[in-house]
Amino acid sequence: MKHSLATRYGLLLAAMTAVIGCCVLLVNLFYLDRYARQSVETGQTHLSNAMTRQLIRDAELVASSLASNLDTAVYNHDFSAIQEQLEAVGSESHVAYTYIYDLNRRIIHDGSAELLHYGRPVSELLPAGITATLTAETVKNDRYIHVAHPIQSGGTTFAVLRIAITYSDAESDIQSFSAELAKESEHQRNNVIFTSLTVITVMLLMATLIVFALSQHLLRPVRWLAEQCRLYASGRTGIRFAVDRSDELGLLGEALEEMRRSISTSQRQVEQLAYHDPLTHLPNRRLFNEQLELLINWADETHSSLAVLFIDLDHFKQVNDVAGHEVGDKLLVQTANRLCNLVSGLGQQHKLPVPQEMLLSRLGGDEFVMLLPGISLHHELEQIAAQIADLLENTFTIDNRRFNVSASIGITLFPEYGHSTSELLKQADIAMYEAKHSGRKRHCFFEPEMNSAVVGKMLIQQGVRDAMMCDELYLAYQPIVDLSNDTIIGAESLIRWRHPERGNIPPDSFIPLIEKTDLIVPLTLWTLQRACEDLKRHILPHHPGFKLSVNISGATLKDQSIRARIQEILEQSQLPPDTLHLELTETSMVENISACADTLQEWKNSGADIWIDDFGTGYSSLNYLHSLPIDGLKIDRSFVQDMRPGSGNQVIETILALAGSMGLDTVSEGIETDLQRSTLSKHGCRYGQGYLFAHPAPLSDLLQLLEKESECESV
Repeated sequence: MKHSLATRYGLLLAAMTAVIGCCVLLVNLFYLDRYARQSVETGQTHLSNAMTRQLIRDAELVASSLASNLDTAVYNHDFSAIQEQLEAVGSESHVAYTYIYDLNRRIIHDGSAELLHYGRPVSELLPAGITATLTAETVKNDRYIHVAHPIQSGGTTFAVLRIAITYSDAESDIQSFSAELAKESEHQRNNVIFTSLTVITVMLLMATLIVFALSQHLLRPVRWLAEQCRLYASGRTGIRFAVDRSDELGLLGEALEEMRRSISTSQRQVEQLAYHDPLTHLPNRRLFNEQLELLINWADETHSSLAVLFIDLDHFKQVNDVAGHEVGDKLLVQTANRLCNLVSGLGQQHKLPVPQEMLLSRLGGDEFVMLLPGISLHHELEQIAAQIADLLENTFTIDNRRFNVSASIGITLFPEYGHSTSELLKQADIAMYEAKHSGRKRHCFFEPEMNSAVVGKMLIQQGVRDAMMCDELYLAYQPIVDLSNDTIIGAESLIRWRHPERGNIPPDSFIPLIEKTDLIVPLTLWTLQRACEDLKRHILPHHPGFKLSVNISGATLKDQSIRARIQEILEQSQLPPDTLHLELTETSMVENISACADTLQEWKNSGADIWIDDFGTGYSSLNYLHSLPIDGLKIDRSFVQDMRPGSGNQVIETILALAGSMGLDTVSEGIETDLQRSTLSKHGCRYGQGYLFAHPAPLSDLLQLLEKESECESV
């Protein structure tokens, strides 16, 4: 009986011990599971916050750097340079969009080669919740970081860069890490259960101690990894995640270490992109400004001088247009190498007090800047500028092709003319443009009086850009008459600018400036579009057969997309044949006759006639007349003004005879006297225009003239 009771007590004790052991085991497993989950969640939270802050800093750094690199290109509306910069950033898979818009919040560039959204309000393209701000702004919206950064010149904002960077890849990495950590925790928990049950089966009284010891041993790497994650999230350097184990925790540690190295590599790449030009590996504008600031402080402390040389390649755009941007990039790399070799020689010759890496930078496009501390004598700087010009004038050989460019160089000095980075760079830039306007392959020292002239040109160029968007530009029409009876048979459309404060601005005050910038292309397209609308809606319905002439800039012939846009406007207008005349100068036509001939023929097939404007002033050979589909010639006003009674009119007579032999119509410009009209008519000129007949006037005045003429004919 005792044995039975003892057995039962033993069994009961064993059962109680087993129950207690199981309860202890379950309690330990519960806390073990909760601790593992908290470790995973804590590590995920800290890592996620660290990555988010790092991505925001990286996005702001990229936007700031890109805005600094783009200021000159956007300022000059150099779409090629803008496209080059945006392509370097837009090619990254994590960049959702890049927009550049002006102070009116309209798109200047959308990152595409076709400029699909040019002129559109940027608010139409931004996602909900994102505003078209004009100040620096960083917004985390959904899975994107949206950064806006002003583009400034001389401290003044004239455009804004907006870029969106997705952090979905980082979230995926975090989720993968969390899933892996949770999976490992689950695996370890199952091992603990199995091990604990086995130990309880063998020795119930030791179960609690074994479970506790085993849990401590198994969770130590997890706690260590979680602690490393917290330290990494706090920004501490030297953190490593590798675990000296061959099990799953070791694999997890290796995965975390690979992710850390990947993030470090991305940070180094962002820093390289932020401070160095990706093409030539020279310091970019951002690093240049920092280096210039350091050299200014050095020169100020040592009472020394500092020369800034702004180097711009002449005719580089022609290399890009003719040979392509790939060849242009190779030419820029060779240019950088030549300049680096020159800087190295100058450093040894003049014993310059700073490292060579600080002396040469590429600001963007074909613009380089050289810093020469301790050199202030004009004749020494002139010798160095001459060395640069001679070095860059030497032929460049690229892909077995030879290219020639030259350089215009602007020079300014600290402390004689400027005391800040922005002042010195602006002055060197102004001096460079003065050298370029003086004939290229020249150098020029900055003079204070250069500022006013440059500011005036800048105001004109910016004013035209604003005028296009504010409907301040309009078309004036100068009638073209039949010299035999003085009846109006057509008109020439001419751009005019009615400024809200300055009134009517003379065309010779802004058109020559615009022709030297990228604004001439959109201005030409605007003129053609408006002229076609006026002709179709207001003139032809009442005066069928009226002929309207529109001047087309030669710059449009150099870009296939622009040529196609002109043809699209012609086809959409659906004007009757022979009612629209497109006028181009002969110089622009003969630069590439074969390509030009195809383009002109396409325009003719769309219903337009092709006329040569200012004939006789641009090209010495007349062979191109047989190669191009020309319908008529406009005799330049200079020949008409030089006409003399009875003699001295051989040029006009020759032009009229040539046109007659080829079956071409002729229009003489600038007719101001009856003698000029009668002489031209006598020699066979059929049509003419000039102040003798009418001044350029708005469309309403032209319609009144046509109406009066119709009334006279009916009487």
